[in-house]
Amino acid sequence: MPISTTLNAKIPMIRLTGDIEMPVAFALLDEITLLHDYYQFRVIDLHIDSPGGSADALHYLVEALGAWRRGESRTLRTFGLNEVASAAALLLSLGTLGHRTAYSRSRLLYHSVRAVSNIGSSHTVAELRAESKKIEFWDNRFMEMLVDHALAPATAPESARNAYRKRLRQVFREDRFITSGQARELKLIDRVI
Repeated sequence: MPISTTLNAKIPMIRLTGDIEMPVAFALLDEITLLHDYYQFRVIDLHIDSPGGSADALHYLVEALGAWRRGESRTLRTFGLNEVASAAALLLSLGTLGHRTAYSRSRLLYHSVRAVSNIGSSHTVAELRAESKKIEFWDNRFMEMLVDHALAPATAPESARNAYRKRLRQVFREDRFITSGQARELKLIDRVI
């Protein structure tokens, strides 16, 4: 299992490695719930070294961790370790504001949602249109989550939100690794160590 937990008297640490798929999302959420509800931890460190995963699993996680993202009497401190890509990079960026960290040597990859089809499989036009709509939905959903998370909707004017959205879309389109410093400049993380 790509999840391991180290209990510490002050702050427990969960290490997430490997692909973020639904079984991993369920296990991670169960672990965070156990640490919070049973052990009464209000601060949890999540160390991420992952090539990414599915949009469904990521969406399930970030929605279930809404109170942690917003810092409602609990803090999810996210740390990007080595390679943090795709769904893992979004999970890193959607940690509690002020507590999103990456190491200076980390490689971060943000890109649009992708679909993978089996080699030799065939699809109807209707199936391809449905898949296209699903990808477009996830792209817009995750982009808005990042914009809302980095720029408080109540205080940021729409012009600032549009400019930030445009910068993020450019990074997503380039589909290449960025440095931790570039991620901090884009407000995708808060600190580089």
